[in-house]
Amino acid sequence: MATRQVLISLYAGIWSGALIATSGNPLAATALSLDWIVETVRDPFNATFLVLILLMGAGAAFIYKSGSILALEQWVGDRVETARDAQVLTWLIGIFIFFDSYTSTIITGNATKELANSRYSSREMHAYVLDSTTSPVTTFGPISNWIGFQVSVIAQVITAGTLTVAAIGASPYELFLQSIPWNIYCLMAFLMVGLIAITQRFYGPMLDAEWRARSERKTMREGASPLSDVSSDVGEPSETNPTLVNFFAPIVALVVAGLVSMWWLGGGASPSVGIAEAFQETDIARALLFSAFAFAVVGFLGTVATGALDLDTASDTIVDGFKTMMIAVAIIVLAWTIGLAAGQVGTAQYIINVVTGSGLPGETLPILIFAISAFIAFTTGTSWGTMSIVTPLALPLGYETVGAEILPVLLGALLGGAIMGDHCSPISDTTVMSSIFSGSDHIDHVNTQIPFALTAGGVAVVMYTLYALGITSPAVILPTALVVTAGAVFVLNTIDARRKNLPAVMPTVAEIERGETDFGPDSERSSTGLLERASANFELVNTVSVVAVVVTVVYLGSVLALATFSG
Repeated sequence: MATRQVLISLYAGIWSGALIATSGNPLAATALSLDWIVETVRDPFNATFLVLILLMGAGAAFIYKSGSILALEQWVGDRVETARDAQVLTWLIGIFIFFDSYTSTIITGNATKELANSRYSSREMHAYVLDSTTSPVTTFGPISNWIGFQVSVIAQVITAGTLTVAAIGASPYELFLQSIPWNIYCLMAFLMVGLIAITQRFYGPMLDAEWRARSERKTMREGASPLSDVSSDVGEPSETNPTLVNFFAPIVALVVAGLVSMWWLGGGASPSVGIAEAFQETDIARALLFSAFAFAVVGFLGTVATGALDLDTASDTIVDGFKTMMIAVAIIVLAWTIGLAAGQVGTAQYIINVVTGSGLPGETLPILIFAISAFIAFTTGTSWGTMSIVTPLALPLGYETVGAEILPVLLGALLGGAIMGDHCSPISDTTVMSSIFSGSDHIDHVNTQIPFALTAGGVAVVMYTLYALGITSPAVILPTALVVTAGAVFVLNTIDARRKNLPAVMPTVAEIERGETDFGPDSERSSTGLLERASANFELVNTVSVVAVVVTVVYLGSVLALATFSG
């Protein structure tokens, strides 16, 4: 946190571990730290993952550069009438682009930024929808480079000999799937975005931001400094024959190739292997590699075939796409290496000894791990680095103190805590990217998102407390979490709106204009006329919101079903 630089902080952690391993010799520590980085990159699983990251960048670059996002904007433009529609649409598109948070932020942000702006949705809200949709969705997939990374970190714990597949009773991928219902923060943070966007019930600084955008028609506050657009790596999207085919075809290819590859690599072609078993036993890194390759190839062929890009520009776009992932690749490599460093100096065993000797009940570990992960992610700005640091500590600790049955809960708490810390951190790469591609002032984005992140985080802590008290079924925990989350949003919105004398349900620009005489920007806000009219005229159900809810139910139902079958 002192450097406010993720890469420097991660390398400092690696070098510190090497310094301990070399008994305080700084030159030997530097050499050892570089050896560790090389060892990490040479690992076959890790090398595969790095290649697929670059291919994801190339595929995303084709979607952006082809101008397909312009076609998407034109297609949905007439159907998006209000700020609420723009917010819900952004959330909906984020669900479909689940394979990489960077890609989702770039594509979704660019596709909906002008729509949100023209409908007077605040830049802060647009950034929040991007940030709190992309990271949770890519965390539980079903196919994403985040999943590949998370599985790789679990696999490293097994490779190090700290745990074995036989001991935990599951492969790294199976354990990840089992953790999804326990990743309460990500599930609730994702659902909160839709709940807040559909009901238009804001609180905290976001309530002020949305009122400013609607009543003053200022989507940014006076004096705000939006971050520059890093899409300069790729260039401006082509306006030559923009088509939706170049948006949907690569994504469909990614999903189909990924699912088929997972089935095939898991032995699904054998008559004796069922579908569920094939997905459990698959080589997730290779499956994602094949799907990323299909993603990039279909993107390349589509842009050339439709005339959106000529052959030379399309070839250059591949390299430009690689460029967009360079920071991500650097963070990933250092994050893996800091996990290796922690293992080399015996950090895991030290923490196990401290906790087991403290008398702390093992069932409370999910609360502790959630808090630790959130703190580390907040201070370092990297959820992936946090996962690399905490996973080698948390899993052996849980196994030693409770047993294999707590590992899915601990892993869910760990992953959720890491992303919560990311959402609250001003130095997080994903948070910065959300500010960039929404055109928001970065600190304004962080300040308006923190109350929502703390709400979902508070719900997660309550649910892990219930687990510690003996309620261990996700079938009970998840519905309870959803009810508590909805109740918290309603109560906090009601209290804050009354305190600030603003409508609890945010009215549209048109409603504010019709009520200017008794509730305009320059009049007394004590009038309740607008609030009454807004509440009476508020259309909770419309086409955009219904489609979003249906897609969400199908999506989460599929993810949770996959997690259930893995158990």
